[in-house]
Amino acid sequence: MTAHHPTAAPRSRAHRTTAFSSPAGIRPGTVVFDRTYDMPGTVREVDGAFVVLDRPTGMTWRVHYRHLRRATAWEHRQLPALARLHAQRLRGTSPTDSAQALRPEG
Repeated sequence: MTAHHPTAAPRSRAHRTTAFSSPAGIRPGTVVFDRTYDMPGTVREVDGAFVVLDRPTGMTWRVHYRHLRRATAWEHRQLPALARLHAQRLRGTSPTDSAQALRPEG
């Protein structure tokens, strides 16, 4: 049992979205929020109780559906913004630049 401060205001549930009650409600292409890693991702596939998620950076991971909830509008906007930032960073570096940065001076 968790103790609550007697004068603390109750947490607002207005911004929260619901968790999935079963993996049947999760479809590929859906944007969800992984509560384990605290980040949104796009559903690539559903494999039984596990869901494979993607990020615009190329990161892919597998998570149990109970750790997911529907993404908020703000979290939906995070993914295209992350894709733009990632593309900008990739344009700003070339393989020769990174190789020169890693070469020891001497």
